[in-house]
Amino acid sequence: MLQKISVGKCRQGFFLLWRRKIAQRALRVLNLNMNMNMNMNMNTLLIIDTSSMHCAVALQRGDVLLERVSEVQRQSAQRVLPMISELLLEAKIQLGDIDIIAVVAGPGSFTGVRIGVAVAQGLSMSAAIPVVPLSSLALLAIATVSESSFDRVLVSEEAREGELYFAAYQFSDRQGVELVGMEQVALIENLGALPEDSADASWCLAGSGWERQSEILQHLGCTAAAEPQIPVIGNQLIAKLALLRFNCGEAVDAAALRPNYVKEHLDYT
Repeated sequence: MLQKISVGKCRQGFFLLWRRKIAQRALRVLNLNMNMNMNMNMNTLLIIDTSSMHCAVALQRGDVLLERVSEVQRQSAQRVLPMISELLLEAKIQLGDIDIIAVVAGPGSFTGVRIGVAVAQGLSMSAAIPVVPLSSLALLAIATVSESSFDRVLVSEEAREGELYFAAYQFSDRQGVELVGMEQVALIENLGALPEDSADASWCLAGSGWERQSEILQHLGCTAAAEPQIPVIGNQLIAKLALLRFNCGEAVDAAALRPNYVKEHLDYT
């Protein structure tokens, strides 16, 4: 009898924990959406992402999202400006009607990142539009948090010559996700340690750089709460993060905009 009661209590405890996690996830998504909806109707946002193989642009105007994606790889230099022109024409607005430019500033393809940042700089300078630079690692983190019940995310993406782009993030109502420590690019054995209050925590994993998962976690001294995820990063999510960061004062002018290579000196050959 005692054993049956004990098992029943355990099951009830697991059920309550599961319900709590589902409720936390729903509340997190609700808070993100509420924070965004307060400002979405007041801003016209242009999104530029040339950090990957395909060039992508989008225009968020109120509740309407217009998008363009280049079908041909490695054509960002040729396609990004014509696609932006198409969006402006479809929305029946001019460049000066845009309130904010969001650009995925890296890390990613070095050439692609430079193209996106240069275009954002040129548009910003010509129409005095503030720019919000977004980290591709932060986008992976917020996409993972939005799709799960986890608050903490380790992001690992493959770089060059065996190195990894790596960063740790935790959920934030104000910023979407908040960087824990710093973004890095290094070999596994050279990755910097997590802050002491975070090292022993259990983390959700995101990105394509987890082929040597056990080595990375052992080096960092932490554990994984779930298998690595590669979430879908849609333009709506990019717009949400951009508006959060804009409201946090993270917009810059054209002169201050820089690519986010993570590493200061690029010595790849």
